[in-house]
Amino acid sequence: MILKVNFKQFLDEKGDVLALTEQAKRVFDFLTTIILSASENIERPLINVDLNCNTRGTDLSCEGNIEASCNTLKVIEWQCDTCEASGTISHWQGSLWDMQKRTIH
Repeated sequence: MILKVNFKQFLDEKGDVLALTEQAKRVFDFLTTIILSASENIERPLINVDLNCNTRGTDLSCEGNIEASCNTLKVIEWQCDTCEASGTISHWQGSLWDMQKRTIH
């Protein structure tokens, strides 16, 4: 299953998190963990995220681990190393979970 996410859909115009259902909150927490890890290690070609695949849903049994990378368009691509779960996260830059090192000019 491929999950394509525009991260801005979880945020209001100020960048604060919208009110979420329990299921949406679980997915949001899953995505923010990926964003934190990927943006902090953005120069690496493949990032092992400290996250199990089954944390994205209560009824999932996959114990695989999540791997991520950031493509040239700054879209985070993630996949499980065991099952076919994968996805993309766009529009995460500048959010509270963006850990890229800032350059001051």
